[in-house]
Amino acid sequence: MAQGKRQIAAALDIGSNTIKMLVVEQTDGKLSHLGDRTSETRISHGKPYLSQNSMENGVNAIRALFEEMKSFDPDFVQIAATSAVRDANNEADFQKKVQDATGQSVDILTGEEEARLIARGVLTDPELANKNELMIFDMGGGSVECIHLLARKTQLAKSLPLGGVRLLEKFVSEPANPLSSSEKEQVVNAILEAVATLPLNVEDPLNTMAVGAGGTYVASRSILAHRIGKDLSDSSPYLHLDDLRSVFEEVASLSLESRLKIPKLPPNRADVFPVTLLALITLGEWAEITQFYHSYHSLRWGMVDELLNGKA
Repeated sequence: MAQGKRQIAAALDIGSNTIKMLVVEQTDGKLSHLGDRTSETRISHGKPYLSQNSMENGVNAIRALFEEMKSFDPDFVQIAATSAVRDANNEADFQKKVQDATGQSVDILTGEEEARLIARGVLTDPELANKNELMIFDMGGGSVECIHLLARKTQLAKSLPLGGVRLLEKFVSEPANPLSSSEKEQVVNAILEAVATLPLNVEDPLNTMAVGAGGTYVASRSILAHRIGKDLSDSSPYLHLDDLRSVFEEVASLSLESRLKIPKLPPNRADVFPVTLLALITLGEWAEITQFYHSYHSLRWGMVDELLNGKA
């Protein structure tokens, strides 16, 4: 990019449980945040197709976010969809609806592409600039991405179809009830079976940073911050596994009605939160870590960085 030139990129990420947009500018190689917004719109319900109602709600959210993105007059724009859309048997119908509403085509990312862009996004986090080795766990509604970076190079990037909504639909018979011992066991076994063959060869375990991205981390961090009288913005980005276990024991023992009363737990996550939190704890124990560093730099940041600088 030419010296001193300012360019703006905008990314819209269509996830299973949320739809998010991000606008970033780059000047002299430096990325600066301009704006972002999240729509708590669930388009996936664990089925092999997107319902008409889900598609309509999704398109309405996308249209609103897209209009907000356009107000920044971006030089580059990308709309990308992940697990919920790529695994649906009517994904072409949804793509057409989004294109009709926005005039912009939708890129359906493969699991490998999603993991690669998440890794790229995490590397834009200035707090991680000097970290040599990273393990990244991005928990979404449809999939979870497990990534290992060493010296900013990808050693492992795997997308597993074990996101929170999928786990909920597959293993929880009645989301309105507390999570049963049998349901907990099934979720844990599904995660451990999926990661059993992953070649996670950490070079320096004591100095490796475990990074977490996704709404489950935000919700957990918000709940923990509220417990000590802090706002999310003033809270530590480090989430200790013991603290996450404490939150899990609370939420898993409650009915959905009671979960909805937990301060700082988003209502649209109250049904899926226990299983996603259990999945994160299980992944952390498998990776033998004691804490996650929560980063907001994930898929959307990888998308805008690639729009501005090309594929690495």
